[in-house]
Amino acid sequence: MNTLDIAAIGLRQDLDRLKLTSQNVANLSTTGYKRQIAVQKPFADFMDVAADLQVQTDSKAGKLNATGQTLDVALPEGRYLLLELDDGSQALSRQGSMQIDAQGLLRTLGGHKVIGSRGPISLRTDQRGELEIDGQGQLKQQGQVLDALRLINAKNLQSLGDGLYAADSSQWENETPVVGVRSGQLEQSNVVPSQEMVNLMTTTRHAETMVKLFQAADDMQATAIRRLGENN
Repeated sequence: MNTLDIAAIGLRQDLDRLKLTSQNVANLSTTGYKRQIAVQKPFADFMDVAADLQVQTDSKAGKLNATGQTLDVALPEGRYLLLELDDGSQALSRQGSMQIDAQGLLRTLGGHKVIGSRGPISLRTDQRGELEIDGQGQLKQQGQVLDALRLINAKNLQSLGDGLYAADSSQWENETPVVGVRSGQLEQSNVVPSQEMVNLMTTTRHAETMVKLFQAADDMQATAIRRLGENN
């Protein structure tokens, strides 16, 4: 592999890293957002022209913000709400701000149906009493359990954007009893601005180095061609 190929691979992956940083910063205030990070690999693995930058989700929990709203929930670390999207497919999310629509369906603020133990959660509008969500994710009214949030323990998440992740059941851990659901609180994004600034500076400097490598290789090639012409 020649110098120009190496520089081209480096620049392409720098651009991908800049996109990740831009996405993270754009979601700084997105509830429950998990920052996306590039996977560190051995240098030899980067020399494959066809290889894309591998990305993984940083699952560390963000800080909690008290809202006082009953249908706002902060989830235990590693757990995700199971949602049904408009096209009928499913997705995972930690955006725990929910509301009940006119049909009695529990939805996220993004309009996605929240899945419970028996499918999309439907709450009868004629029920009396304040709705509560306990530490196990159970929805209760006057002490009666109406349903429970389906909280998935997942790994190796693939981001779909807008705080949603692909619901690939092959990546789900064995479901165990849930504890630690906090009603009246929301989890903030786990993006750290200073960390993203460092990533931006590091990536930018590396990209500048790759550009200089391009220029040096081009100059060397021009010099070689010129000398070849002179000798002939």
